[in-house]
Amino acid sequence: MVLTIFLILYALVAVGLVFFVLLQTPKQAGMSPSMASGGDLFGGQGVEGGLVRTSAILGGLFMLLALLINYVS
Repeated sequence: MVLTIFLILYALVAVGLVFFVLLQTPKQAGMSPSMASGGDLFGGQGVEGGLVRTSAILGGLFMLLALLINYVS
């Protein structure tokens, strides 16, 4: 019962992780666009910052669920 719930959550987190990683913009633009914006190099990420944060949280949940599934089974 508990294993089934963990497996369903694991699959949902995996799909969400793939979705949010694919939504992010690629970092292949180089340093020139970030340098052209003036002093706004480390701040003002806007939506991109939220996507990175959500991807990091889902990645942590993915690893935690993998460990829990291993422990329960």
